Amino acid sequence: MSAISSSRIIRFSTFEVNLHTGELRQKGQKIKLQEQPFQLLAALLERPGELVTREELRSKLWPADTFVDFDHSLNAAIKRLRDALRDSADRPIFVETVAKRGYRFICDVETLTASGVSDVNGLKRDTKTGLISAKVLPTSADASWRSKGKFAGAVLAIVVVACVAAGWLLWRRAGGSTSSQASMTLRRLTTNASENGVISSAISPDGKYLAYSDKTGVYLRPLSTGESHSLLPTVSDVTFLGWFPDSLQLLASWSTPPGNKRLWTVSILGGSPRQLSDEGWSGSVSPDGSQIVFLKGAGFAETGQEIWLMRANGADQRQLISFPQGRLLTPVWSPDGRWIAYLKNRVGPDREESWIEVLNLEQDIKRVVLSEPDLSVWGLSWLPDGRLLYALYEPPPSQNSSNFWAARINLDTGGLVGTPVRITSGDGYVVQPSITADGKHLVFDRDKPQGDVYVSEFSADGPRLSTPRRLTLDDADDVPFDWTVDNKAVLFISDRTGAVNIFRQGIDETSAEMVVFDREKKLPICRLSPDGTQILYSISANPDDTSLPVRLMRAPIHGGPPQMVLEAPAIGNYGCSHAPAAICAFGQEYSKELVISVFDPAIGNPHEVAKLQDQTGRWGWGLSPDGTLIAEITLGGTDNRLRLLSLSGQPTREFAVKNWSNFTSLDWAADSKGLFVASNPTGLKQSLLYIDLAGNAHPIWQLNNIWPSWAIPSRNGKYVAIPVATVDGNVWMAENF
Repeated sequence: MSAISSSRIIRFSTFEVNLHTGELRQKGQKIKLQEQPFQLLAALLERPGELVTREELRSKLWPADTFVDFDHSLNAAIKRLRDALRDSADRPIFVETVAKRGYRFICDVETLTASGVSDVNGLKRDTKTGLISAKVLPTSADASWRSKGKFAGAVLAIVVVACVAAGWLLWRRAGGSTSSQASMTLRRLTTNASENGVISSAISPDGKYLAYSDKTGVYLRPLSTGESHSLLPTVSDVTFLGWFPDSLQLLASWSTPPGNKRLWTVSILGGSPRQLSDEGWSGSVSPDGSQIVFLKGAGFAETGQEIWLMRANGADQRQLISFPQGRLLTPVWSPDGRWIAYLKNRVGPDREESWIEVLNLEQDIKRVVLSEPDLSVWGLSWLPDGRLLYALYEPPPSQNSSNFWAARINLDTGGLVGTPVRITSGDGYVVQPSITADGKHLVFDRDKPQGDVYVSEFSADGPRLSTPRRLTLDDADDVPFDWTVDNKAVLFISDRTGAVNIFRQGIDETSAEMVVFDREKKLPICRLSPDGTQILYSISANPDDTSLPVRLMRAPIHGGPPQMVLEAPAIGNYGCSHAPAAICAFGQEYSKELVISVFDPAIGNPHEVAKLQDQTGRWGWGLSPDGTLIAEITLGGTDNRLRLLSLSGQPTREFAVKNWSNFTSLDWAADSKGLFVASNPTGLKQSLLYIDLAGNAHPIWQLNNIWPSWAIPSRNGKYVAIPVATVDGNVWMAENF
């Protein structure tokens, strides 16, 4: 009898299967799984890494005298199993399809048997559960995962107006155990104010120095004294820092004209920085100091679309991975120098997806090792003992936080071994982890971002924008979407009550009032009806799945019961004209298609007016205040075209916005004669542009910030409301983890 069949408990990744009770759990939470998918899982777990044929599964799941449509039933059971495990047929972590033959369980598993069983030898007791664990590895060499997915979608979901707001307000949901190692100690290394938060940091491999950057420069701090010394006094925009193994050289990235981020080496002993690559960031030096992996293809913040490899002196640069359908983050080396791990993120038509992948540089084998719905894309590091460090977002009420977890990786197969363990706990988002060579010290940034509403005066003559001033003075996340018709107050979304709600605040006032009293969970976007008497907002049964029907609601701005206007799937952005025009429009985003429909804000009655297809990015679009045009751009990436679709039958106009790309937002000016578009070519600096209808772009405001921004004009065009994010960030060090 196999170890699996004699065991009651089986663990793999974050899941636990109890064969005796027929239960599947993830991090202690029971996962609903029907009988046949569970039996299918049990059959695969009996022989991890081996092919289990379709005929074998048929004999196990359906007796010989059972008459069913076998192919359909087995396919349905496999789909339900993958749904429960959040697995993918295209990039499997657990269940791999062997075409026309059967299936294989490709994740490493552990078996647990009750303590005191006499035939178990050399096993280690789990002190928390009273069980004994034994590792069972896949026995087939074919268990290595092969990448075979072709993905669609785009780079920046959060830059879609509604999705950006969701990112600012909710900063993601997350799950995770609350357990942590009691012996761990934590201490703060920097005390920067929120106006000058730490941008990047790294501890030297020998543990002697902390290097960090902020808005004023780059500093080196001997940890024995705590005194900081300026390292690069003439450089103030360093966004990445890492160390060479000798602890004498730093790897750094910063921008130089015309704006490209470049990789440099900096000696802590003095001398001028030396450029390694004319494009690159987020690099990692191999354990022997001979090679560097790094990112190219600028995206949001420190993301990219390509991973490259070069020698430590910058020679022999070559591309390893390209991922134009999404974004790549934080490539890091394994301690033996044979693998690199990296994060992948893409925004599909229904939800954002993130997963960790590893690449064996000797055998050119790729494998997905972890795919979590709550995976943070901002932190990855490989510990000297083979554990891979990553970050998970916390569940409510701590949704504005993330913490580190560690998962042991088999350096022979690249597979996940055992159950990940939580490392840290605390408020704020953990990013940019770095580890000493002995694995005893973990240094990371803990950031606390906040979105606020700013107001500025705008003049189309020039055009020009006055210095924005902060309107909302609370500690919540506040994001503007419209103005009242008298041009005296801003309508914005805020989470200050613990849930997403709609507020109004006068531009000369210091406090806001809630304007829609509805206990439903609102999506983070709101607009006014053409006459300004109704507030439009949206509700979804599951905000994480935009393919589900979304209810578009309206409520009187001066109080009254809400009413449903219409219901349709995949609704993202929507907006209305200004009176006397009286139409509204909403967009439905699918995998490679945007469908725009106009509707009556009182009764609904939508009908399609435009359909955009063959898109490789996300769409940004808006209805002109006079109700005659729809403007559309691609969000993220290098596409710099702006398209104007006529609602009166005129030809579509298209022009390129010269010298600008990586658009992050689009909004019309109040007079319908121009557009406010935010651009972030390097991923690090937001430039707010005013673009006239001839395609001429005029920068009117710049902000050294990675977070997307936009401009919402008042109806008279005199003012604009702008969301601005500030980040309180400092460096911490953990020991005994």
